[in-house]
Amino acid sequence: MSAETLLDIFVPPEGMVGHSAALVAMTGAEDFLEDAAQRFTGLRPRQRAELGHVLLYLMLDGHASSSRKEVFPPGRIPGLHELQPRAVAPGSLLHAKVALLAFAPTRTGTPSHLRLAVITANFTYTSARQQLELVWVVDVPLDGKAPPEDRADIVAAGAFAEALLARRFHRDEQSLAPKERKLTARLDVLLTAASSLATNRKPRFIHSLDRPLYDQIRERFRSAIDRPRNLLLCGSGFYEEPSGKARKPAVFGKLEDLGVFTPKPYRVALVEPGEAGAVADWAREGDTDGWEIVRPYDSLDHARRLHAKFVYAGYLRDGYASNGWLYLGSGNLSRRGILSHGGMREGNVETGVVFEVAERFAPEDLERWLFWTQEHAEVVGEDEWAVGQVGDAPDAQPILLAPPILSATIETTPNRRLRLLWREDAATARASISWIGRDWFEVQRVEEIPLEDDENPTALHVRDESDHKRVVPVVDAAGRVGWQPPRFDTYADALAALLDFPIRPAEATDDDDRDEGDDGRSKGPGVGEAITQEKSYGLHAAAELVEKVAALQAALPESMIDDWIDHLDRMFRASFPETLIATWRAHRLDVFAHLREPELRSPHLTDKQRARYFEVLDGAARAWGLR
Repeated sequence: MSAETLLDIFVPPEGMVGHSAALVAMTGAEDFLEDAAQRFTGLRPRQRAELGHVLLYLMLDGHASSSRKEVFPPGRIPGLHELQPRAVAPGSLLHAKVALLAFAPTRTGTPSHLRLAVITANFTYTSARQQLELVWVVDVPLDGKAPPEDRADIVAAGAFAEALLARRFHRDEQSLAPKERKLTARLDVLLTAASSLATNRKPRFIHSLDRPLYDQIRERFRSAIDRPRNLLLCGSGFYEEPSGKARKPAVFGKLEDLGVFTPKPYRVALVEPGEAGAVADWAREGDTDGWEIVRPYDSLDHARRLHAKFVYAGYLRDGYASNGWLYLGSGNLSRRGILSHGGMREGNVETGVVFEVAERFAPEDLERWLFWTQEHAEVVGEDEWAVGQVGDAPDAQPILLAPPILSATIETTPNRRLRLLWREDAATARASISWIGRDWFEVQRVEEIPLEDDENPTALHVRDESDHKRVVPVVDAAGRVGWQPPRFDTYADALAALLDFPIRPAEATDDDDRDEGDDGRSKGPGVGEAITQEKSYGLHAAAELVEKVAALQAALPESMIDDWIDHLDRMFRASFPETLIATWRAHRLDVFAHLREPELRSPHLTDKQRARYFEVLDGAARAWGLR
């Protein structure tokens, strides 16, 4: 698997855009997650920030590390929200690696397509570029025609994400009614869509929230394999910790019992000699009890380290493997990886998938997909073995401390105020908050914070009793997260942004793609021109705005109307030049009244869309003082 392969998980089907995604992993890096967000949305960071939607929900292991002292703060990766971890037993590790994604035909539309990706990699470029990994993907259109096995996997993965969210993460809006949830609104839609699929099949997707992976792998292998197989091919990034004695690791005995095999099967374990754990001492002794212990094979000759975890049971003849069954997932072939579960104090939460491999693997296929070559298998020298690190146990670090206030919402009725959403287990906690333009002040759980008309905090700084400071998101009254109205220097810039619909994809624009003058500002008609020729310029600008907006929206297909109204709402809240708006006020030029006329609005508006369209126009007119 290459970096492109891992990023391909996030690419929408033809004609669709990313709606929402639940991403679970042990670790995730900003550079990779930013690129994933661009693939998923087709938008660069500035564009996603201007959109104001949370589209990706991230659940990572909560242990602190030298490089991880807090969750991603709001705005670090626009469009992504990382959930705050709960306190769990220090020895319990979230090691699962899975992505559940929803796609829709439009940015404001409902999902029409779901995708499940079970992977062995973390969301990092280390995984994508430097390690041998595996990924399994299933796509399910929500038209009722998907195979029942695929639907079963989506349902199971959605239930896993829901259970993981409840047990391992704080959900600040959990106490709210579903219609009131804004920060996690798209996550709710995703999980509801996953749970709504009808199926009576047993899923291939498995997890270890309550039950070890091994039991589930063995159950499926034994029920599906009707004739003995003569090949057991296993790979793992890490094996179990050494015991101080040179003996066969306990997991290898478990692997031998996964299925029904011929009397003398060909058993192969792919092991990184520098991180072999208990395998190192055993392999040095030379008597490996019928197991062939060899290095993994990188068919691209990139010297990548094996991180994939898999078990393949099949029939090998003349170099070809057939009639196979495969497990791949996050669980290493170690005690923690496949023999523990999330309910144990020293247990891991893992995910995986077990499925039939109908294809016949030629030698080159085995080299490419399962990292093994029978003809040129490289035996490890006795002096090359090393215990190395154990990568599926938590570091001796505490769980990240979640702030007492997890987010806030701006409410406008009956008065403008900030509603604080507290951690559910912080009933008696004391906290202080601040935002840009407001100094620190203490707050209590029952308090609602009055806001002045010009106060629109986009992120909230929270300080707890131990003086730990965190930044949490603020959701505005329209449901946008960390959103500030776009700022434009000139009317030409504002009009160009308004007419930039559908929003150009990331490949067609750049955050710094501007035609700059000597002062660094965008070129365009200056405000001085508007002052010099105030009335004629105001009339011309008003006529141009009405004409071009009417022409664009009249040509839009029905499928884009909701996205267009959402776009209008954002753009009319933007900073159009105040001098021009003052001219329109002075000469009673209400551009929004004209845009209400039947011949100038879209001919495809439904009653609901028409009401929303009028609401946007009337709100903008009042905000600009035109009425």
